[in-house]
Amino acid sequence: MKSTNTATEVATILYEIGAVIFRPKQPFKFTSGILSPVYSDNRLIISYPKQREKIVDLLIQKLKIVGIPDVIAGTSTAGIPHAAFIAQKLKIPMVYVRSEPKEHGKGNQVEGLIKRGQKVVVVEDLISTAGSSTKVVEALRKMGAKVEDIICIFTYGLKESEENLKKSKVKLHPLTNLETSAKVAVSKKFLKPDQVNVVLDWARDPKNWGHKMGFE
Repeated sequence: MKSTNTATEVATILYEIGAVIFRPKQPFKFTSGILSPVYSDNRLIISYPKQREKIVDLLIQKLKIVGIPDVIAGTSTAGIPHAAFIAQKLKIPMVYVRSEPKEHGKGNQVEGLIKRGQKVVVVEDLISTAGSSTKVVEALRKMGAKVEDIICIFTYGLKESEENLKKSKVKLHPLTNLETSAKVAVSKKFLKPDQVNVVLDWARDPKNWGHKMGFE
């Protein structure tokens, strides 16, 4: 299966279960205060068994391309279920990682067993700025793990994420992305063709998009 076909297939799944929503005329407000014409909630996938299994199988295909690791690592919290499904299917060890260490108990940031020198691949559901993802990578590396790859379901494709990933010397392998998802929304007649440019313009400059569009 070609990657472009995979991207369209996954984008269609996300659209049909309501995981990716476009609202260019009534933008969403992120925690950071940034206004966005798109919102992705991939947590919904776990509630759809058929679609969930397809997504997991496609993540495993990505994993086989980069090489099956010694350990699979899920990011807390949304990456955990997908990492667990993958680990169970491949019969390999799994850990999960918080973006920050716990403030109580043993103060763990990584839960599970990591041995020095093991190859670890990180599983994410969504990449926005990749800030939390790179923190996870660094936490694993501090424990002696070799981490060079992140597989994820969806990426917004923001420049900030590309810069953060480059700094951390880690490669991202997404199943689908914002541009493909917008094209699927057009094919479903949910978005108009000219609105795709509005959505992609946000991805190029998310901090100033709301002001530029007259929403603030």
